[in-house]
Amino acid sequence: MEKIACLVSVKSAFEEEEKRYEGTFEQSEERIRLSWIQPEENKGEGESRFLLSYRVEEGILRMTRQGATEMEMTFREGKVTEGIMTTSHGDFDLKMETFHIHFFPEAGEEEENIDGQDFLVKKAMLEYDLLFPNQEPMRNSMFFKVHIAK
Repeated sequence: MEKIACLVSVKSAFEEEEKRYEGTFEQSEERIRLSWIQPEENKGEGESRFLLSYRVEEGILRMTRQGATEMEMTFREGKVTEGIMTTSHGDFDLKMETFHIHFFPEAGEEEENIDGQDFLVKKAMLEYDLLFPNQEPMRNSMFFKVHIAK
């Protein structure tokens, strides 16, 4: 797979604004990979590396985060899956119920001009509930855009 430099826009239900980062995009018939680096939420903690890896045939999306907070989550539409988050306060087991995974190319493509440069924009969306014992599920929707220079 060839790595293509791109801009990655990320927005979740927990954030008000879409944020954009430099990243790489790789695509083959079997797998799609998207990675980017973003600053940690708390200043002075450095940066986090994110990787989304989608296995096309199986419809499985894996999301990992490396940095001050480590995370590994696996999503499969219509299934409850497990993950883990490691923080300075300890490890937390996560359970997610995935409702929708619309990954490239199913989510569509469009064109966009950013600061005078034309980009092909590929879109993806993930909708899931975080499941915690004795609590109501916490719904999250994540939207991703991959901006590839034309």
